[in-house]
Amino acid sequence: MCNDNNEERGKFYAIGLGPGDPDLLTVKAVKILKSVDSIIVPKARIKSESVARDIVSRALGKKLPFIEMVFPMSRDKKRCENHWDGGADVILKLLYSGKDVAFVTLGDVSLYSTFSYLETALRKKDKSIKTELIPGISSVQLAAVKFEKPLALGDETYGVYPLPSNISNLDSALVEHETIMIMKIGGRLGELKSYLQNKGLLNSSGFIRRAGFPNEYLSHSLENINEKETGYLSIVMVRRGAVKQ
Repeated sequence: MCNDNNEERGKFYAIGLGPGDPDLLTVKAVKILKSVDSIIVPKARIKSESVARDIVSRALGKKLPFIEMVFPMSRDKKRCENHWDGGADVILKLLYSGKDVAFVTLGDVSLYSTFSYLETALRKKDKSIKTELIPGISSVQLAAVKFEKPLALGDETYGVYPLPSNISNLDSALVEHETIMIMKIGGRLGELKSYLQNKGLLNSSGFIRRAGFPNEYLSHSLENINEKETGYLSIVMVRRGAVKQ
Protein backbone atom coordinates (compact mmCIF):
# COMPACT_ATOMS: atom_id res chain seq x y z
CA MET A 1 0.00 0.00 0.00
CA CYS A 2 1.65 3.21 -1.14
CA ASN A 3 0.85 6.64 -2.51
CA ASP A 4 4.00 8.39 -3.70
CA ASN A 5 2.39 11.82 -4.10
CA ASN A 6 3.09 13.30 -0.66
CA GLU A 7 1.33 16.58 -1.49
CA GLU A 8 -2.01 14.81 -1.92
CA ARG A 9 -1.77 12.88 1.33
CA GLY A 10 -3.59 13.80 4.49
CA LYS A 11 -1.94 14.46 7.84
CA PHE A 12 -2.06 12.13 10.82
CA TYR A 13 -2.54 13.50 14.34
CA ALA A 14 -2.19 11.69 17.65
CA ILE A 15 -4.09 13.52 20.35
CA GLY A 16 -3.98 13.04 24.11
CA LEU A 17 -7.48 13.60 25.51
CA GLY A 18 -6.53 13.97 29.14
CA PRO A 19 -7.74 11.69 31.93
CA GLY A 20 -11.50 11.83 31.40
CA ASP A 21 -12.84 15.33 32.03
CA PRO A 22 -13.72 16.83 28.60
CA ASP A 23 -12.92 20.29 29.99
CA LEU A 24 -9.28 19.21 30.27
CA LEU A 25 -8.78 18.85 26.51
CA THR A 26 -6.25 21.36 25.29
CA VAL A 27 -7.30 24.20 23.01
CA LYS A 28 -5.08 22.74 20.28
CA ALA A 29 -6.69 19.30 20.62
CA VAL A 30 -10.17 20.78 20.24
CA LYS A 31 -9.11 22.83 17.21
CA ILE A 32 -7.70 19.80 15.41
CA LEU A 33 -10.61 17.50 16.29
CA LYS A 34 -12.98 20.04 14.73
CA SER A 35 -10.96 20.14 11.52
CA VAL A 36 -10.06 16.53 10.66
CA ASP A 37 -11.96 14.27 8.29
CA SER A 38 -11.85 11.19 10.53
CA ILE A 39 -11.37 10.55 14.27
CA ILE A 40 -10.05 7.11 15.20
CA VAL A 41 -11.32 6.04 18.63
CA PRO A 42 -9.86 2.90 20.25
CA LYS A 43 -11.76 0.40 22.36
CA ALA A 44 -10.81 -2.88 24.02
CA ARG A 45 -13.54 -5.13 22.59
CA ILE A 46 -16.00 -5.12 19.69
CA LYS A 47 -19.06 -4.93 21.94
CA SER A 48 -17.58 -2.52 24.48
CA GLU A 49 -17.99 1.24 24.41
CA SER A 50 -15.08 3.49 23.56
CA VAL A 51 -14.07 5.62 26.54
CA ALA A 52 -12.15 7.93 24.22
CA ARG A 53 -15.21 8.42 22.03
CA ASP A 54 -17.30 9.32 25.06
CA ILE A 55 -14.82 12.03 26.12
CA VAL A 56 -14.72 13.59 22.65
CA SER A 57 -18.51 13.39 22.35
CA ARG A 58 -19.02 15.16 25.68
CA ALA A 59 -16.60 17.87 24.59
CA LEU A 60 -17.63 18.42 20.98
CA GLY A 61 -20.86 16.52 20.32
CA LYS A 62 -21.75 13.07 19.05
CA LYS A 63 -22.09 13.88 15.34
CA LEU A 64 -18.43 13.62 14.48
CA PRO A 65 -16.62 11.45 11.90
CA PHE A 66 -15.77 8.65 14.35
CA ILE A 67 -14.18 5.38 13.29
CA GLU A 68 -13.95 2.80 16.07
CA MET A 69 -11.01 0.40 16.16
CA VAL A 70 -10.51 -2.56 18.48
CA PHE A 71 -7.16 -2.77 20.23
CA PRO A 72 -7.47 -5.60 22.77
CA MET A 73 -5.92 -5.43 26.22
CA SER A 74 -4.04 -8.70 25.88
CA ARG A 75 -0.64 -10.19 26.66
CA ASP A 76 -0.85 -12.12 23.38
CA LYS A 77 1.67 -10.09 21.38
CA LYS A 78 0.77 -11.65 18.04
CA ARG A 79 -2.93 -10.93 18.52
CA CYS A 80 -2.21 -7.31 19.42
CA GLU A 81 0.15 -6.88 16.45
CA ASN A 82 -2.57 -8.10 14.10
CA HIS A 83 -4.93 -5.38 15.35
CA TRP A 84 -2.25 -2.66 15.19
CA ASP A 85 -1.35 -3.78 11.68
CA GLY A 86 -4.98 -3.79 10.55
CA GLY A 87 -5.55 -0.36 12.09
CA ALA A 88 -2.51 1.00 10.29
CA ASP A 89 -3.88 -0.22 6.94
CA VAL A 90 -7.18 1.61 7.50
CA ILE A 91 -5.41 4.83 8.51
CA LEU A 92 -3.00 4.75 5.57
CA LYS A 93 -5.88 4.24 3.14
CA LEU A 94 -7.53 7.39 4.53
CA LEU A 95 -4.30 9.39 4.42
CA TYR A 96 -3.54 8.33 0.86
CA SER A 97 -6.99 9.55 -0.18
CA GLY A 98 -6.12 13.02 1.13
CA LYS A 99 -8.01 12.77 4.41
CA ASP A 100 -6.68 14.27 7.66
CA VAL A 101 -6.98 11.71 10.45
CA ALA A 102 -6.78 12.04 14.24
CA PHE A 103 -6.16 9.14 16.61
CA VAL A 104 -7.30 9.92 20.15
CA THR A 105 -6.04 8.32 23.32
CA LEU A 106 -6.69 8.67 27.04
CA GLY A 107 -4.24 10.82 28.95
CA ASP A 108 -1.07 11.66 27.07
CA VAL A 109 0.16 10.13 23.81
CA SER A 110 3.55 9.25 25.33
CA LEU A 111 2.47 7.58 28.60
CA TYR A 112 1.32 3.93 28.35
CA SER A 113 -0.49 4.81 25.14
CA THR A 114 -1.78 2.47 22.44
CA PHE A 115 -0.62 5.08 19.96
CA SER A 116 3.04 4.10 20.36
CA TYR A 117 2.30 0.60 19.07
CA LEU A 118 0.12 1.90 16.27
CA GLU A 119 2.80 4.37 15.21
CA THR A 120 5.33 1.53 14.97
CA ALA A 121 2.96 -0.38 12.68
CA LEU A 122 2.41 2.73 10.54
CA ARG A 123 6.12 3.47 10.19
CA LYS A 124 6.84 -0.09 9.11
CA LYS A 125 4.48 0.41 6.21
CA ASP A 126 5.35 4.00 5.32
CA LYS A 127 8.03 6.10 7.01
CA SER A 128 7.11 9.24 5.10
CA ILE A 129 3.64 9.95 6.50
CA LYS A 130 3.16 13.42 8.02
CA THR A 131 2.37 13.22 11.72
CA GLU A 132 1.87 15.59 14.63
CA LEU A 133 1.58 14.56 18.27
CA ILE A 134 -0.57 16.64 20.64
CA PRO A 135 0.21 16.05 24.33
CA GLY A 136 -2.56 15.71 26.89
CA ILE A 137 -2.85 16.04 30.65
CA SER A 138 -2.04 12.68 32.20
CA SER A 139 -4.08 10.97 34.91
CA VAL A 140 -0.94 11.13 37.05
CA GLN A 141 -1.10 14.92 37.07
CA LEU A 142 -4.82 15.02 37.77
CA ALA A 143 -4.52 12.46 40.58
CA ALA A 144 -1.93 14.58 42.40
CA VAL A 145 -4.19 17.63 42.11
CA LYS A 146 -7.16 15.66 43.42
CA PHE A 147 -5.13 14.44 46.39
CA GLU A 148 -3.95 18.02 46.97
CA LYS A 149 -0.37 16.80 47.20
CA PRO A 150 2.69 17.80 45.17
CA LEU A 151 4.34 15.23 42.94
CA ALA A 152 7.73 16.70 43.86
CA LEU A 153 9.20 19.73 45.60
CA GLY A 154 12.73 21.15 45.54
CA ASP A 155 15.22 18.33 44.99
CA GLU A 156 12.62 15.58 45.39
CA THR A 157 11.89 13.04 42.66
CA TYR A 158 8.82 11.04 41.71
CA GLY A 159 8.34 7.86 39.71
CA VAL A 160 5.49 6.34 37.72
CA TYR A 161 5.25 2.56 37.85
CA PRO A 162 2.90 -0.12 36.54
CA LEU A 163 2.22 -2.53 39.40
CA PRO A 164 4.99 -5.12 38.92
CA SER A 165 4.24 -8.85 38.87
CA ASN A 166 6.71 -9.15 41.75
CA ILE A 167 5.38 -6.45 44.05
CA SER A 168 8.58 -6.36 46.10
CA ASN A 169 10.19 -4.66 43.09
CA LEU A 170 8.57 -1.49 44.43
CA ASP A 171 10.99 -1.54 47.38
CA SER A 172 13.70 0.32 45.50
CA ALA A 173 11.20 2.82 44.09
CA LEU A 174 10.01 3.73 47.57
CA VAL A 175 13.58 4.35 48.67
CA GLU A 176 14.57 6.31 45.57
CA HIS A 177 11.55 8.62 45.28
CA GLU A 178 9.59 10.78 47.68
CA THR A 179 6.46 10.09 45.62
CA ILE A 180 5.47 7.13 43.48
CA MET A 181 2.39 6.81 41.31
CA ILE A 182 1.27 3.21 40.81
CA MET A 183 -0.81 2.37 37.73
CA LYS A 184 -2.12 -0.75 35.96
CA ILE A 185 -3.40 -2.18 39.25
CA GLY A 186 -6.19 -4.30 37.78
CA GLY A 187 -7.54 -6.88 40.23
CA ARG A 188 -4.52 -6.70 42.55
CA LEU A 189 -5.58 -3.83 44.78
CA GLY A 190 -5.78 -6.11 47.82
CA GLU A 191 -2.21 -7.28 47.26
CA LEU A 192 -1.00 -3.71 46.91
CA LYS A 193 -2.85 -2.64 50.06
CA SER A 194 -1.23 -5.46 52.07
CA TYR A 195 2.21 -4.51 50.74
CA LEU A 196 1.82 -0.85 51.69
CA GLN A 197 0.40 -1.80 55.07
CA ASN A 198 3.55 -3.81 55.78
CA LYS A 199 5.58 -0.74 54.86
CA GLY A 200 3.55 1.46 57.20
CA LEU A 201 2.35 3.54 54.26
CA LEU A 202 -1.43 3.03 54.16
CA ASN A 203 -2.20 6.49 55.48
CA SER A 204 0.38 7.99 53.13
CA SER A 205 -1.29 6.39 50.11
CA GLY A 206 -4.31 7.74 48.26
CA PHE A 207 -6.53 5.88 45.80
CA ILE A 208 -8.40 7.32 42.83
CA ARG A 209 -10.43 5.52 40.18
CA ARG A 210 -11.57 7.03 36.87
CA ALA A 211 -10.10 10.44 37.65
CA GLY A 212 -11.96 13.16 35.77
CA PHE A 213 -14.97 10.99 34.93
CA PRO A 214 -18.51 11.62 36.27
CA ASN A 215 -18.22 8.46 38.41
CA GLU A 216 -14.80 9.32 39.84
CA TYR A 217 -14.02 7.73 43.21
CA LEU A 218 -11.33 9.06 45.55
CA SER A 219 -9.99 8.18 48.97
CA HIS A 220 -7.13 10.05 50.62
CA SER A 221 -6.08 6.88 52.46
CA LEU A 222 -5.95 3.21 51.55
CA GLU A 223 -6.87 2.42 55.15
CA ASN A 224 -10.59 2.52 54.33
CA ILE A 225 -10.47 1.00 50.86
CA ASN A 226 -12.19 -2.33 50.33
CA GLU A 227 -9.79 -4.79 48.71
CA LYS A 228 -12.54 -5.73 46.25
CA GLU A 229 -12.48 -2.25 44.70
CA THR A 230 -11.47 -2.46 41.07
CA GLY A 231 -8.08 -1.20 40.02
CA TYR A 232 -9.20 -0.49 36.43
CA LEU A 233 -8.32 3.12 35.45
CA SER A 234 -7.01 3.56 38.99
CA ILE A 235 -3.94 5.16 40.52
CA VAL A 236 -2.41 4.85 43.96
CA MET A 237 -0.28 7.80 45.01
CA VAL A 238 2.28 7.12 47.73
CA ARG A 239 3.74 10.26 49.28
CA ARG A 240 6.08 8.67 51.78
CA GLY A 241 7.71 9.58 55.06
CA ALA A 242 10.07 7.07 56.62
CA VAL A 243 10.06 3.72 54.83
CA LYS A 244 10.64 0.41 56.60
CA GLN A 245 13.73 -1.28 55.15
